[in-house]
Amino acid sequence: MKGLLFGLTALLVATTVSAETANDATEVKSVDYSKYCYYADVEYSAGSIMEQAGRKVQCVRKAESSDLVWEEYQRNQL
Repeated sequence: MKGLLFGLTALLVATTVSAETANDATEVKSVDYSKYCYYADVEYSAGSIMEQAGRKVQCVRKAESSDLVWEEYQRNQL
């Protein structure tokens, strides 16, 4: 019985250490809204056009801000 308890404890410790190591390996990616628009953790440059939730949007720079934002795509914008 002691052997089984020791084995389960060792397995639990190994699993915990493995999970902590996996979390440490993930990098926090910095974002720069002055250079890119973001969608699903992917960077898109100014002028990019894509479909989001069934509508076309374009990555544009707002006049009052230095940041790029997604805006409803208007064909005559280009």
